[in-house]
Amino acid sequence: MSAQPHERVDYVDPGDRVIAQGGRAAGAPAGLLRRYAATVCTDHAGRVLLYRRTASAPVYPDHYDVLVGGAVRAGEEYRAAALRELREELGWAAAPGLTEAYRLRVDDPHGACFLTVHRWRADRAPRPDPAEIAWCGFVMPLAVLTGGYTPLVPAGEAAVRRLFPL
Repeated sequence: MSAQPHERVDYVDPGDRVIAQGGRAAGAPAGLLRRYAATVCTDHAGRVLLYRRTASAPVYPDHYDVLVGGAVRAGEEYRAAALRELREELGWAAAPGLTEAYRLRVDDPHGACFLTVHRWRADRAPRPDPAEIAWCGFVMPLAVLTGGYTPLVPAGEAAVRRLFPL
């Protein structure tokens, strides 16, 4: 879901401990980080869900990505945020078997953040929100890296390399 000016988020210290809360649009206070949750979805054949962001996306417009997700809201856990984003962006109201794959600190266009990546094997077709997703489909992981899907969001490319060693 696109950032709302009134949306509140937690800001954390380098140990991922909540220190402050504030409006998402205001940006993180000095020395603190944002938190993001994302999911890499696969299908029964081991293909990964690849999507193209809309031209109006505030970050990485018209880029391809495999990470479905967004900001963790104030008081929300990473897993709950990942489930909310799957519902908002792809119409999946539930994701049984969703598991955390890894968490790391990354730099994104908004500054340093913690990114928690989950994995989920989809058991039904997505219903993408056209305000968020211009196109989506399941492709083989190798095709994400070599199939001409450019430009590719850097964190999504890193997730494919980490989760699907080639």
